[in-house]
Amino acid sequence: MDDDKNVLGDWNESGQEELDQKSAKKLVWRTRLSITLTVIKTLLLILLVYIAYTIPVSIFYDFNKQAGFDRLVSTVIETHYPGVEVNNASGGSDAEINPLLTQSTTLKLYREIGDWDVVIGEVSAEKQLFGELDYSLQLDEKYLNQSGLKGFVIPNELLGRGETYVKPNASEPVRSQLEKIDGGNVIQVQFSIKKAMSPKALLKELDNYNISVLNMPVYGGEITEVEVPYSQAGQFTFASTLILNPATRYDENNRPSSWISPLSMQTIERSVDQFYENINWMVNEGGYYASDIDRKRLEYIQENGIKVFGATVTGPIREVEKLLRKEEFHQFRLNGIEVWNWEA
Repeated sequence: MDDDKNVLGDWNESGQEELDQKSAKKLVWRTRLSITLTVIKTLLLILLVYIAYTIPVSIFYDFNKQAGFDRLVSTVIETHYPGVEVNNASGGSDAEINPLLTQSTTLKLYREIGDWDVVIGEVSAEKQLFGELDYSLQLDEKYLNQSGLKGFVIPNELLGRGETYVKPNASEPVRSQLEKIDGGNVIQVQFSIKKAMSPKALLKELDNYNISVLNMPVYGGEITEVEVPYSQAGQFTFASTLILNPATRYDENNRPSSWISPLSMQTIERSVDQFYENINWMVNEGGYYASDIDRKRLEYIQENGIKVFGATVTGPIREVEKLLRKEEFHQFRLNGIEVWNWEA
């Protein structure tokens, strides 16, 4: 009898233990399920909040700020790098903004060579909410150790060093290149002039040639009035300057509304007016590394007027070659050559 009680007791304890284990397992699974559902609900809530936040931000950006960022990038590039243009005249925009309000874009870079628009790379840019514009140029360099973009020689007279140059024309390498190239090609070259002049005066000098004038470097008090990095090679002084381009006008949403090309006696006044407007807009928009320097340059130019000291031009090779005969033009650089495409 006692044995029967002991067996029954052991059975009851064993059954209770199994029941407790089953209950414990159910509790564990219920807890896991509850936690999983809570996590899923939390993630869904975060997703909804993210969507509710990003959609209005993106819509607002697309309608109000997107074109403005592209305009800032293209204006900075085109007013600081001679002979380079940004594909920002199509009316569309690739600028984006992320949830942290960082703006970014990638735009094609090209050169006008004859009547070709030749892609030479792209610019990638981004700007954080409270940061400066950060950009990089990725150029399609054809040759190993290619030196890339180059500036103009600032005339000695602007630097208070007189007007004398030991060499009448330091362009023999380019002259030798052009002599060996067939006439059925178009080229782009840039050159400096030994004495600064007004844009109209330089255009008058170039008006007798079958070429297009793409842009001109503008002296903004560099070195003498405005502290900027510069380099010297013998008698020649190089420094980055602002560039006068053919006028591109923008609407109230910063989208290109009209543009003219090239620089000419008929378009120069509109281009000069747009130059002032673009530089003023650019420095007031701010947020790029040289904005303070450009503000000082603009003040200098407004006070002293526009003086240019070179040009970037394009046209048939034999026509451009004639420019090398002019003693006041020097430091020619060949920026590109393509097969014939010219209607002017």
